[in-house]
Amino acid sequence: MELENFPKLKDVRNSIEKLNRIGFPKFNGDIEVDIFVKKIEKTLTEEFGFLFNPIKPFKHKEFSLKIFRVRELDAITNINLIREHSYPPTGITGMGRCNFPQFPVFYCSNDAITALLEVVKNYGKSDKKYCISKWEIQSPDDELIFQTFLQTELPLENHFRLFQEELNKRINEPFEESLNIKFGKDRKEGLIEYLSFLDSSFIKDKDYSLSASLAHKSLYADHNYRTDILMYPSVQTSYKGVNFALHPNFVDNNLKLTRLYEVSLNNYNPQDGKVSVTFYKYADIKKNIFFWKKIIPNDDYNKRIEQDFGQIIDNKFIMKK
Repeated sequence: MELENFPKLKDVRNSIEKLNRIGFPKFNGDIEVDIFVKKIEKTLTEEFGFLFNPIKPFKHKEFSLKIFRVRELDAITNINLIREHSYPPTGITGMGRCNFPQFPVFYCSNDAITALLEVVKNYGKSDKKYCISKWEIQSPDDELIFQTFLQTELPLENHFRLFQEELNKRINEPFEESLNIKFGKDRKEGLIEYLSFLDSSFIKDKDYSLSASLAHKSLYADHNYRTDILMYPSVQTSYKGVNFALHPNFVDNNLKLTRLYEVSLNNYNPQDGKVSVTFYKYADIKKNIFFWKKIIPNDDYNKRIEQDFGQIIDNKFIMKK
């Protein structure tokens, strides 16, 4: 299919109805990942002509979002090793929303509590402890490739709804600038509908066969515009927050671990968003050495909490010290 002949809105909706009826292939491990991803791509391109992955380049210094990752404390063998807080080793990597077995990604969030809820999942009272790690992007003048799966129904509390509006306004630009193709109103609406279908299917995918394929094609691409950071809605926060998936090579070359918190989750109410967290101790990492301190409320501790959990305080979350 020529791009100029991308389906109009009515045709896109017919194709979506067909795919919703017949479904997508399911990954069961008896086929190579790249071959399976091509099967998913073929299913989509037969209906829509191409697989659309809008990306945006950023200078590292322009990417101002924080990065938090969480692991269960019991799963950590040596808490003072940076590697323990990063993505899992290839050999023990299972299936995830953004990855296939043995193809790890670095799951994280711009919000520490969102990252915590994604790992906890069960919000009842528990004695389990967790380690929240904070990371910073280095090499400020280098460039990263950013992609989102946010073209789905998001609550008003999700501040990244703005990305939806911006993308919808500029949906034509990649085709006009690179290929000198300008879609009419009906095809532009069809393209927006197609992208909404992809992103909604990504986040609603229960067994991850489709979502992992879409993410893998971006994060493990073999060209210069491979996605470094992929953003998508957080299921555990009812889409109010977002998660990131980062390629391991980007993590190894560009991320620096700066701080750790040892915490437990006492309670979380998904309806009003209130959360109760106990903080036990924290560590600053300087020159690869972990300097642990007990929680003693003072100016130094309050400054760190404000830096890393300011959003929690703004949203009236409860913290126990």
